[in-house]
Amino acid sequence: MNNIWLIAKREYLERVRSKAYRISTLVIPLAMAGIFGIGAVSGRLSGSRSIVVTSDDPALAASAATELSEKRTSGASGPGARNSGDGESPFHVEVRPGASPADISALNQEVESKQIDGYLWLKTKPGAVQPEAIFVSAGSADAIGQGRMTDAIERAIVHNELLKHGEAPVDIQTLLKPVDLKTMEVKAGQLVPADSGKRFWGAYAMAFTLYFAVVFYGVNVAQSVAAEKTSRVFEVLLASVEPETLMTGKLLGVAAAGLTQMAIWIAALLYFSATSMASTLMEGGLAAYGVTPIQLVFLFVYFILGFFFYSALSAAIGAAVNQESDVQQFNMLIVLPQVIGIVMIVYVLRNPGAWPVVLLSLFPPVTHIVMMLRIAAMTVPWWQLGLSVVIMLASIRALLWLASRIYRVGILMYGKQATVPEIMRWIRYK
Repeated sequence: MNNIWLIAKREYLERVRSKAYRISTLVIPLAMAGIFGIGAVSGRLSGSRSIVVTSDDPALAASAATELSEKRTSGASGPGARNSGDGESPFHVEVRPGASPADISALNQEVESKQIDGYLWLKTKPGAVQPEAIFVSAGSADAIGQGRMTDAIERAIVHNELLKHGEAPVDIQTLLKPVDLKTMEVKAGQLVPADSGKRFWGAYAMAFTLYFAVVFYGVNVAQSVAAEKTSRVFEVLLASVEPETLMTGKLLGVAAAGLTQMAIWIAALLYFSATSMASTLMEGGLAAYGVTPIQLVFLFVYFILGFFFYSALSAAIGAAVNQESDVQQFNMLIVLPQVIGIVMIVYVLRNPGAWPVVLLSLFPPVTHIVMMLRIAAMTVPWWQLGLSVVIMLASIRALLWLASRIYRVGILMYGKQATVPEIMRWIRYK
């Protein structure tokens, strides 16, 4: 244990004192904040787009233009949201009567010359209630407001049909007034407000942080082992300690450096959330994004579990390759399983209690990511949390044993690329 402590201390101090560690501690949270900040304000900076609504039914065109121009708020945000959540219409709308071939040709020329951003063409058909709706723009990226546009057309059709049946315009406006949907969730038997959009981004941020940290430090372990193997430092170290002791000390030292960095980031985030600037930019603070103290505790727990799981694998990879550049060829063994959890984030958040998600959260390669997403979306039963930790610990123990068998032989192998059959023989060595 004394040797393990000395090696861990050496690895920890070597990293913490490096200039790259200090720079990354400062730059990474600023870069992530910048990415999320740019995404949050990009829609506001883009301004409204100028579009024309044209149809051979003037009443329908006028109704659709009114709906598109209306300022509308929506409680829905995040994936699947259709309406604008900022209360502002993304369109500056103009109505032009008539939709003859000459009119359409003139509109096409205006789009190409960028006089307008696009036009909505509502073509009525004899005997059909719904018109054929066509939106023409300079590029597919201009159709970002497609959900809002579809809502406006549907409401305009209903508005016109009610007018034809003799309903008063005032009554129609009251009937079609958007519903203010308030979302709530049950916490400890109490109903508390919940914002699904903010909860999504809070869960996404925690899952992405886990993914980034585990991948970054896991690859770091593999590169460190490969670099020291190339420099023959291990030949000196192995004269005093066993290979298993050396690997364990290295993993503990790198893990401590990672936890120190994460602690700094979380402390800075908590400090920022208490400032007046945060109250302006992040209404409701971290709690509004579903980030609670207990979730931060589990963030530490699952970071440690995920780190040791993938770092043991990384140490084996680093010992099996000949040089540091060869590590890049095996990065997918660390990255790919975790990408599955990131790719399935929407499904997991929408179905946190479904049995495929429960089983996936108990599958060690993705447990740390999927379980954090489930914790953000629901109150996970304690037995599932405990079982996930037990399975992860057992998997880490088995993987550490396997990695140590590869490590003790591979660390002294030079000049020869290890093959799978040869690695299997290393594992069987007494």
